[in-house]
Amino acid sequence: MRRTFAILVFLVYALVTVTGQDNAPKKRKVEITGKKLVHDSKMSESVRLILGDVKITHGNVIMYCDSAYFYSDSNRVEAYNHIHIIQNDSIHLYGDYLEYEGNIRYVRVRKNVRLVKKEMVLTTQNLDYDRNKDIAFYFGGGKIVDDGNTLTSKLGYFYANENEAFFKDSVVAKNDKYTIFSDTLKYNTVSKITNILGPTFIVSDENIIYCEDGFYDTANDVSVLKKNSYVEGKTSTIKGDTIYYDRKRRFGEVFGHMQLIDTVNNIVIKGGYGYYNELTKRAFATKKATLLQVYQSDTLYLHSDTLRMDPVQDTVTNEESRLIRAFHHVKFYRSDFQGRCDSMIYDFRDSVNIFYHDPVLWAMGNQMTAQVIKLYTKNKVLYKAELENGAFIVAPEDTLFYDQLKGKRMTGYIKDNVLYRIDVEGNAQTIYYPKDQEVVIGANKAESSDMTIFLDNGHIKDIIMKNTPKGNLKPPVFLTEKDEKLPGFRWLEDYRPKSRYDIYIQDELPKDEDATNIYEGFQIEDIKTTAPEKKLEK
Repeated sequence: MRRTFAILVFLVYALVTVTGQDNAPKKRKVEITGKKLVHDSKMSESVRLILGDVKITHGNVIMYCDSAYFYSDSNRVEAYNHIHIIQNDSIHLYGDYLEYEGNIRYVRVRKNVRLVKKEMVLTTQNLDYDRNKDIAFYFGGGKIVDDGNTLTSKLGYFYANENEAFFKDSVVAKNDKYTIFSDTLKYNTVSKITNILGPTFIVSDENIIYCEDGFYDTANDVSVLKKNSYVEGKTSTIKGDTIYYDRKRRFGEVFGHMQLIDTVNNIVIKGGYGYYNELTKRAFATKKATLLQVYQSDTLYLHSDTLRMDPVQDTVTNEESRLIRAFHHVKFYRSDFQGRCDSMIYDFRDSVNIFYHDPVLWAMGNQMTAQVIKLYTKNKVLYKAELENGAFIVAPEDTLFYDQLKGKRMTGYIKDNVLYRIDVEGNAQTIYYPKDQEVVIGANKAESSDMTIFLDNGHIKDIIMKNTPKGNLKPPVFLTEKDEKLPGFRWLEDYRPKSRYDIYIQDELPKDEDATNIYEGFQIEDIKTTAPEKKLEK
């Protein structure tokens, strides 16, 4: 694009040189010669017709044609056929008709207009140059072609004093790398910056860029895109209020209402600030960072201080996959699944979601807590949950009593979004409340080193206890607070996100005083959250 605009500006500038070097405000008579001078008595005394090898000179401007009328009283020339203007034997301007007004130093060339510099050609039907204002322009459509570079527009201007070229209406610039479609473009010959002043598409094999305001630095191949801007790749699209885009590095940095739309994995990453590298497939978002994961009939909304997406290699299929990390104050909501934690990783290779640092999950009528929780899915359907270190599951039996299950480690098995079996390993304990005709008949407390629990519609149906089991059933009348709750019990319903808007509420969970946090000081990964420092200023 830089070469295309530079060519156009050079050619128009060449025209300025051809017709505009004589800038003296005083009026100077046009000099004209030819093979034959004709005067018709029917014409005014001031009008002469010159035929054959006509040469017109005004200052340092030289023009050739087949025939011309010279109006001496107005210092004006009308020239016909084989118009040829030459500057230093390197710039050539051609046309079929020429009007030149010497007093106001105004040039008009019409029909089959062609401006040539070596292999560079500008063609149009209408080209004017106002030497007093130093403005050259074409209208009614124009095209410039040079060694595979082509630019067309309905209007084209060059402001010599401001060193700016202006292209208006149906602007199309083509080369072997990309094509630009625009309503309005402006180019500065000194700074080499193109200003985008209207709806503009930049289309290449790699992506489509769109914006309605901004600028493009042709010297460095970087741009700042504003107003409804986006960069659409083959598998992802970035949007935002302002996008800094480096075409060589395929790097986009977004300021304000950042969105990264991953169409392959059906996810959207949002934030007040972020960036995306099309080559490395790395993404980053912060300032109200939000992740949307779209399922067939529902959407997961997740918020954290920071979100990051990184590419990973699938060792089984040897295909590239994705890893999403959420850092600090993570909260998420789906109609059938809610939760919160400090940090989270989602691995697309095996569809595993890992929650760290005091996570709490609410699903299938249960509250699940542990130091680490892992959820496994197949075909976007949850089939297994693992709770590691301090695992605790709570399910309300009614408004007064809670079924509870506790152990060092738990594995829950899920079918059709229903938890039907739980394996507990290490210091297994449970309290549950059997019923007779919907009336609680007591608290059944059981302990063993390991146990397996089978559930029916969320209620305990069978318990298999392994290694030194013990247990008892107490009627409600004899129950104390100690009998009703296992050590470390926390009911955290007030902290559960009830809608997708609740994920932005800032609050802290009450601490589990009995829990030992073996992940104290643990960091998933050190992240560089600083994007490239170089910014373009308009």
